[in-house]
Amino acid sequence: MESQTLHWDHPNIKGPELLELLRTSVPQSLGGVIPVTATVLTLGLYVKGIPTTDWIGFAGKIARVHPARVLIINPISADGDDTSTQVDAQLSATITYRRPNDPPILFSECVQMNLKGGLANHWIDLVQSLIKSDLPAYLLWLGVPPLPGFRWDLLSTGFTHLVIDTEQTGLGPWKTAILTGKPLGMVVDDLYWQRLGLWRAHWANLTDYPEGLRTLTHPDKIVIEWPVSKSTGWRLLVGWLMDRLHWQVVDVEPTYMTITTEHGQIIPIEIHNADDPAFSFYHGPYILSSQEVEDELQSKLHQGSEVLYEMVDPCNIADPVTDVVKLLNRGHDQLFDQALTALILNERV
Repeated sequence: MESQTLHWDHPNIKGPELLELLRTSVPQSLGGVIPVTATVLTLGLYVKGIPTTDWIGFAGKIARVHPARVLIINPISADGDDTSTQVDAQLSATITYRRPNDPPILFSECVQMNLKGGLANHWIDLVQSLIKSDLPAYLLWLGVPPLPGFRWDLLSTGFTHLVIDTEQTGLGPWKTAILTGKPLGMVVDDLYWQRLGLWRAHWANLTDYPEGLRTLTHPDKIVIEWPVSKSTGWRLLVGWLMDRLHWQVVDVEPTYMTITTEHGQIIPIEIHNADDPAFSFYHGPYILSSQEVEDELQSKLHQGSEVLYEMVDPCNIADPVTDVVKLLNRGHDQLFDQALTALILNERV
């Protein structure tokens, strides 16, 4: 299958001009032929405040796996007349050809928008008009989280999914958005939760051993070591355990928490700051410890000083393109909602 990628640069144009160019640029370049559209979703990338990146190249790598209309949203300056609607736009479209007599196929397209003036503050209206109707629409928010009062009600009329990365931002700035967005019908996914899937799968494999199952599911206490800057990680994992094992939170503080089992057992949890993430579960004479060390997740089950068994899994190296493609392949993970509901959205801290 042959393909070609077309590019157009349109500096300092008005919003309505961008809409017209997006509609006409490809047919004009193909001599008036209207291609068959193959895109299966809209993917928005909100990138305000992120250092210069080849966003078109980033979008192209994703679109090669999931044909999409990619909208790169970069409000760069709100200076000037608030009524102005200026945008520096770069357009690209990948056209494929199957057979000589078949019509060309619009495989994917990308619109990079550097928004200025009033459009930098009121970009939702323009972006809504670019979202392809009747298809899933994901908004990957890579920039600084929005301030309280952001109009999620307007955004949710176009985008069906909000994708965040709490490993980079923490969950705090997003709690309001999650609580607001869910009633409006927006599905929320977290790339950090996806990366933590290794921990969940690793622990599930450890429960194949009777001693591991008892220690993990009926601990006398849990000790957590985790970088403070990424504390959402241990909270998500504890929330997942609480949901799976029917535990309930009693108290939550920055350095400890208390939970209770469905049989009334109290489980204290200690939280310590550390460079390398680690969990230790204590059950009678047994200690099950799991720790990330040099791109590996390592676990050992001790009985006293004796190591009964150990397990090692390679960690997935974080890569934004791979992370997004995995999420689009998998779709929304209901376990994420359950982990949030079990702990984080009910926290006082």
